[in-house]
Amino acid sequence: MFNRLRQGYEPVRAEEHPGYQAPTIEDGKHAGVIGNGGLILTRIPIETAQERTAYYGGRTREQMEAVDQDLMKEQHPSMPINQQRQSRVSFGGRKSD
Repeated sequence: MFNRLRQGYEPVRAEEHPGYQAPTIEDGKHAGVIGNGGLILTRIPIETAQERTAYYGGRTREQMEAVDQDLMKEQHPSMPINQQRQSRVSFGGRKSD
C-alpha cells in the first residue's frame, strides 16, 4: 500500500463521488476512503500511467534486442536462424474445423 502511494497513487474518497454507493473505510487514517476488506480504491494521473507504460515498453524492447543479439551470436552459416514474430488476438467468432 505505502509503495503504491510513493509511486503516485492517491486514495479515492467517497465524497468525491456523491450519489455512488460504495463501501468505505470507517476508521483509521484512511477513514472515508472507498474500500472493502483491507483494499482501497486508488487512482493515478494519466501522465504518470503513460510514462510508466512508455518506460516498461522501452525496457521490453531492450530485452528483446539483447535476446536477439545473443541468439545471432550462436548462429552458424550452415544453419541460419530465421526469426518471425507474429501475434493475433481474436474474440468470439467461429472455430475453424
